[in-house]
Amino acid sequence: MLPIASEIAVRNTTQIAASAVPDAPARPDPPPRQPRLRLAVAAFLRASAQRRTRLADRIDPCTGVVEPLAG
Repeated sequence: MLPIASEIAVRNTTQIAASAVPDAPARPDPPPRQPRLRLAVAAFLRASAQRRTRLADRIDPCTGVVEPLAG
């Protein structure tokens, strides 16, 4: 970039940043909207994973004890 153009860009950015009112109220951005299809697919996948976990526990119940690997 040319030195003059960069100097002008820095000066303009500084002026814009300095023009903000320090006591201006800050409003948080609204949460992003989730499409209904995405919510439905996520709910389906979550339910499917829970069903598979319950089925796997019924077929081969885990005692929760993990033995160290012999190496």
